[in-house]
Amino acid sequence: MEDQSLMNTKRIRYTSHVSECAFIAYFFILTFFPYDADVFKISCLLTMVGCLTYQMVCEKRIVFEKTALNIPILAFFICLITSSIFSKNTKYCFETLLHDYVKYFIIFFCMVNTIHSIDQIKRIVKAMLITCGLVCGYGVYGYYTGIAIRDDRLIATFEYHSRIAKYISLFLPIAICLFFYYRNVFVRICLSGLILVSGYSLILTMNRTSWVANLIAVFYIAFALKKKYLLFAIIALCPLLFVLLPSKYSMHAKTITQYDKFFSSNKILGERLMCWKVSIAVIRDYPLLGLGPGKRNFREVYKTYRKEIKKKEKESLGNNAAKTVKRKKKVNTKKVQTVEGLSHAHNIILHLWVEAGIFGLAIFLWMFTRIFYIATKTRKSINADRFENFLLVGVTAGLVSIVFHGLTDIFWKTPESLFLWYVIGVLFLVVHCVLNSQRKDVTSISFRNS
Repeated sequence: MEDQSLMNTKRIRYTSHVSECAFIAYFFILTFFPYDADVFKISCLLTMVGCLTYQMVCEKRIVFEKTALNIPILAFFICLITSSIFSKNTKYCFETLLHDYVKYFIIFFCMVNTIHSIDQIKRIVKAMLITCGLVCGYGVYGYYTGIAIRDDRLIATFEYHSRIAKYISLFLPIAICLFFYYRNVFVRICLSGLILVSGYSLILTMNRTSWVANLIAVFYIAFALKKKYLLFAIIALCPLLFVLLPSKYSMHAKTITQYDKFFSSNKILGERLMCWKVSIAVIRDYPLLGLGPGKRNFREVYKTYRKEIKKKEKESLGNNAAKTVKRKKKVNTKKVQTVEGLSHAHNIILHLWVEAGIFGLAIFLWMFTRIFYIATKTRKSINADRFENFLLVGVTAGLVSIVFHGLTDIFWKTPESLFLWYVIGVLFLVVHCVLNSQRKDVTSISFRNS
């Protein structure tokens, strides 16, 4: 009996390492081939699920770690299914659930149920940071050779500059926090290189939201880790960048403070204002269940709602103003034709409300509130100089940054959401390791007292 138990323990340990390798491989493939290599991605996902299933067979029980997100995720998924059933594109909505949302939850649940040690967490985080450094290095090289650039902005292996910017925003704060944790000179040099190349890549994306979001993340890190000199470093670095970088970057950054141009058609927010108006109109018509998950749903109604809103705006302006608008519209005809196919609301709150209705949005907000609450609660229960504390601060800062992106963009789509759920998975792995360690300490103390 003991031999069988020992054998099962070894099998579970081996299965956990296989699952770890699958997570790392999937992350690497997803970073460098976000829209290709489907066979390899599916193989990695099946390996994750297979490892969890095999672990259940070995333990002869249903292995499903209790987390603060189990109920919110289940409620959110039920809400999405309901929204899909009542959607005009039911088949497409269920395809979206299968191809996108199921992947998110496979990553999260397989990660928290098959990864068991802090050493495994360190290896996964190390692999993610190395991959981030490699893709940013490739992006910088591709920017100056012209192979990873679009509209004069760095895109690296992604289609759009905003996607690589959100990717960097998730992992740059983690690198900064771990730089403060490690005392080894070689490790610090490597992390410094990663911070520099990813930070420079972020600048080359020319994504203003990301610049502000990462600045907020750094401020959060400075206060959370009580590194006041980090604030002074950032305050000194910003003017220096204005001087050293080409004028197009400084001019682009200045537009962030040009409030009078925020809502003009071709300026800072551009077509986003119309996206928001359309989204609000859609919400009025579909407040409870939304249109259903999937970008096609928003794209199909956007053109119709846009025309109606434009028509009402013309009628309210009057003849002279209408002529002015008409002249501007003729100049921007090409742009209008391209934006009529927009697939999301350019705001995470509006996007979730449009897709999943008010109930889906409420559950989504509940889910992220739980994430931040659990991270903060866990940090308060451990020593400030522990690795887990620094990693939790980095992960939370990355989440703060990505949530800030949601003001003018969305992060709830593939591949961004897959990277997001990797980070959330790491957060809960750290939380579970801390809780297990505290339980062992309590048990040890009780044993000594007895």
